[in-house]
Amino acid sequence: MLGVTAALVLAWRVSHVLFVIAVGFMVIVVALFLVARDGWRQTSPESLISRGIRPGQVLVMDPGLRREMASIIPAAVSRRISGNPTRRPAARPAAGTKPARSGRTRRRNETLQPGATITLADERRIAGIDDLFVELDLELVGLVPVKKKVAEIGSLLLVDRARKRFGLSASRPNLHMCFTGAPGTGKTTVALMMADLLHRLGYLEKGHLVHAMRDDLVAEYIGQTAPKTKQVLDRAMGGVLFIDEAYTLYRDVDSKDYGQECLDILMQVMENERDKLVVILAGYKDRMDHFFESNPGMRSRVAHHLDFAGYEVDELLAIGRLMLDRSSYYMSDEAVTAFRDYLSLQMRQAQFANARSVRNELESARLRHAYRLAADPERHWSQDDLMRLEPSDILPGAAW
Repeated sequence: MLGVTAALVLAWRVSHVLFVIAVGFMVIVVALFLVARDGWRQTSPESLISRGIRPGQVLVMDPGLRREMASIIPAAVSRRISGNPTRRPAARPAAGTKPARSGRTRRRNETLQPGATITLADERRIAGIDDLFVELDLELVGLVPVKKKVAEIGSLLLVDRARKRFGLSASRPNLHMCFTGAPGTGKTTVALMMADLLHRLGYLEKGHLVHAMRDDLVAEYIGQTAPKTKQVLDRAMGGVLFIDEAYTLYRDVDSKDYGQECLDILMQVMENERDKLVVILAGYKDRMDHFFESNPGMRSRVAHHLDFAGYEVDELLAIGRLMLDRSSYYMSDEAVTAFRDYLSLQMRQAQFANARSVRNELESARLRHAYRLAADPERHWSQDDLMRLEPSDILPGAAW
């Protein structure tokens, strides 16, 4: 240390530059010494033994720890990120979406030779539509003619997909529809499923549904209806435009009504943009019949008419049980009898709305059930008590 100090003093006296060089050299030497000393300590036999490593032992890496052998994202998370709905089975990409970069996909895009064969079962799996039809059966009670029509439309588009693989072309089918029936018969639910089905089969670019009524399309003053109608149409492009109570668009008793302007624009778009948009008109059957009689041009543009018949009492009871099951409730045998009697009376009322009325009554029953339990706060209630609805919950004042 004395020699180092003497050297530094001499370097300072001789030249400041030489002093800086000498100091830097000493710093590097000290740093290298400390690094070497630390490395020697970590590799000493005592240090290795303290960490469970015996000198001379050959270490073998566990293959399961190799980074390149482990997936970064778990498969379940990867499927969730890809956008598949949680309540439905994983669907394959619909036609018209960007294909995956695989040899199999490239081969599918190639035109098949006339001697080749395909199965529609494979086409259904590729389009991922089986789960939609399963859900249609589970979500909707009855409505057999409606389900058959949906299946027919799906089959038509499925065969068109198969034909395209052989290079066969056909005119694009007209899929504008009219849904008629009383409220609460499943028209909106079927429209939503139809939008998803048409998207998966490649008929529509998107699978969204835009719900509209008269106030969304027709304005009160001159010059405002056209922009309002076009705005709704722009939002619906690539998907389905569902117009509820469509018969209100035309009012023949009011000469100053602007609904006819909306209809003219709508009919033009339905004819010229049917490759980009599907329009579904909905309403009471008798009023929709009068609507089409007053607008023959609209009738000619609607190819499919689906009638949603009112439910029978047993079907309404099944719908109610399905709704309760989703919420982890159920009705006792006595409550089922009381609910059936209630539905039989309500079905005769003009304002009865089928499944909507069932849902509203069950919501009221849940309120009465909760109030009944809360009225005895010191009583010990079981899980079954919290799930079971009794006649007094269905009909106030009923004995059980």
